[in-house]
Amino acid sequence: MNDLIRVSLQGDDASLRDLFERSGMVEIVDATPDVLVWALPHDADGLPAELRIALADQHGPAIIAVAETHPRWFDEALMLGVDELLCLPVSPEQLGMAAAKAKAMRSRRAAATAAAVAPISGNRPAHVFTVFSTKGGSGKTVIATNLAVCFARQGKRTLLVDFDLHSGDDALVLGLSPRWTIRDLDSEKLAGFVTRHSSGVDLLPAPTRPDEEELVDVERLEPLLAVARRSYDAVVIDTSSQFAPATLLAIDHTDSLVLVGASDVPTIKSLKIALETLELLEMDVKDVRIVMNRSGARVGLDDRDVERTLRREITYTLASDKAIPISVNRGQPVVIDAPKSRVAKSFYDMARSLDSVVGSLR
Repeated sequence: MNDLIRVSLQGDDASLRDLFERSGMVEIVDATPDVLVWALPHDADGLPAELRIALADQHGPAIIAVAETHPRWFDEALMLGVDELLCLPVSPEQLGMAAAKAKAMRSRRAAATAAAVAPISGNRPAHVFTVFSTKGGSGKTVIATNLAVCFARQGKRTLLVDFDLHSGDDALVLGLSPRWTIRDLDSEKLAGFVTRHSSGVDLLPAPTRPDEEELVDVERLEPLLAVARRSYDAVVIDTSSQFAPATLLAIDHTDSLVLVGASDVPTIKSLKIALETLELLEMDVKDVRIVMNRSGARVGLDDRDVERTLRREITYTLASDKAIPISVNRGQPVVIDAPKSRVAKSFYDMARSLDSVVGSLR
C-alpha cells in the first residue's frame, strides 16, 4: 500500500521482521525500499562495507542500524550519517516510528542538498502553511480553505493542496467539481491539474473516492511541493488526521504548522499526543501555531486549562458560529458567504497575523 513505509531487511532476522510487520506502519520489500535496516553485532569492530556503500549514496534509502546493546561502532555510525540507531528490545510501534523518522531525516538531507546546488531565482519561494489535527471533525478543512481564500483575497497567488488522500473535502467545502485530482498529477505540469476558485485560490484536490488513495504515489508529492514553491506566493496544505506518509511529507516541508484543537478532553488529549509525536520524530518545524476551534463553548474547559495541559500558548481562537455549517452546506467559504460574521473576521485576522510573521509573501 502507498501509505506504508517500504523497509528492506539486510539479513534474515525473523524476529525483527515480525516486529516491523506488527507495527502496522511498514511493508517489508526486496526492491525500491524507503529504508534499509541492518541488524549488527554490538561488538563488531566497525560497519560492514555494504552499509558504508549505501551511506555514500545521498539519494538512496534511509539507513537504520540495530544492535542488542550499546554497540562498539556507535560513534562511527553517527559520524558516517546512519539515520537512526536502535538498541533492542523495542516495541513494534517504536520500530515503525523509527522507520518514519529515518525516512523523514533522509528526505530533509536530500532537500537541503538540492537547495544548496539549486540556481538562485529572482522570485521569492512560497511560504508553506500546513493545517493538521489528529482528531477528525476538528475543523481543519474549514480552517485550511478559509485561510487560503483570505490569502488569495490579499492578492497572493495561493495554492490549496488536499493531502487527505482518503477522504479530503476541500473541493466540497469550496463548492467545486474538479476534473483532475492529485491522483492524476504530473508534478512538472502543476498548472494543468489545478481548479481555480472564484476567490482566486487554485485547488489541487484529493482523490474523489477513498479507494483511489492507493493510486497516489506519495514519492511524486515531494517534487510537487518544489514546483508549488516556485509558482505561488502561499501554499496551504490540508492534511489527513493521521501521521500518514503524505502528512509527514507536508510537515517536513512546511514553514508554518497550524495545529487545530477544540475545547473537549478527547481532542486536547489528541493534540498533546500530536505535539509529543512531532518531538519524537524530530520534525524541526520552526513556526508552530495552535488554533482552538469553537473556543468559548460552555463545556467546562477554558483556554487556560488547555494551555496548562499542552504547556503551550494558544495562538488563535475561533468562536463557535452557526455561519460555518451554513457556509459548508452552501459550498462557500464562510469568509465569502458571511464576510461580516465574527468567525470571518477571525480568519482574516489569522491570515494577517501569519503574513506579518513570515514577512511579505509577494
